[in-house]
Amino acid sequence: MEKPNVTIGLPVFNGENFLSEAIESVLGQDYADFELIIRDNASTDGTAAICREACEKDSRIRYLRSETNVGAAPNFNAIVGDARGQYFKWLAHDDLMAPTFLSRCVERLEQDHTSVLACPRVRFIDAAGKPLEDYISPFRTADSDPVVRFKETLSGHPCYEVFGLIRLDELRKTRLIGSYKHGDGVLLSHLALLGRFAEIPQCLFLSRRHQSQSMYVYGVTNPDRKEDHDAYAQWFDARNTKTIPLNFTRRIAEYRWMIGHTSLRVTQRIALYNTLVGWSYSHRHRIKKEWLSAVGKVLGDSSAKTKY
Repeated sequence: MEKPNVTIGLPVFNGENFLSEAIESVLGQDYADFELIIRDNASTDGTAAICREACEKDSRIRYLRSETNVGAAPNFNAIVGDARGQYFKWLAHDDLMAPTFLSRCVERLEQDHTSVLACPRVRFIDAAGKPLEDYISPFRTADSDPVVRFKETLSGHPCYEVFGLIRLDELRKTRLIGSYKHGDGVLLSHLALLGRFAEIPQCLFLSRRHQSQSMYVYGVTNPDRKEDHDAYAQWFDARNTKTIPLNFTRRIAEYRWMIGHTSLRVTQRIALYNTLVGWSYSHRHRIKKEWLSAVGKVLGDSSAKTKY
């Protein structure tokens, strides 16, 4: 197969419920110059069989499999290393793309070289695929000022653009999705420093809402359950089961790194550091709680070991 213009990365773990629909939405695109890389995170259901059958039907599909569950972030990130396209897109196994998703996004990025990614508006669908509501982003991530764009990604940004079409060379300048809660949002903050986010004014991204998705299971979108920050961090990366996640602390460190490693004017860099200080201060109580919890766990483990 010749080098494609677009790489679609589909990470999956036990996704037999919606995987076939996601694959069909890729194969149903009116833009054909793509490769689809499916990376299976050690699924134990019928995911592997679905992927192998798809590969037999279309030579543009590659199936890769991890023998152990490494967590969502490492599985998402591993696909980027195998990507060959000029543009890259992640697709969750339970989401769908409208047939013109790729063609519209490619067209926009080829016309607008100041944008680092292009993303259509979002339409939420239920488990059966029926429309629920549409989402139009109120965030100014298309602004010409990287300081404005960075601030916008810190202000409760829901991160749907991570599933947009991204320039692969720009994506590879980042550290990809962090192995902690909101690691996808931190990636978007870095991309926002690198370029604008171009919005396609049609709902071509269909984001599914169902009770087995991670955000619902760990209480992020479930009103009947308290959000479990540590468990969500462990979902992001299996290695977090052996460490204390310190989600906010790791985010601050990553923000500092990206500001220091992005080509910016001195005035912009100062403004960004000031923004980060203000953001950290506004979350000081949660950061303090995070560290108190971490110290408590360490002391608790030490006490347990002393008893034996």
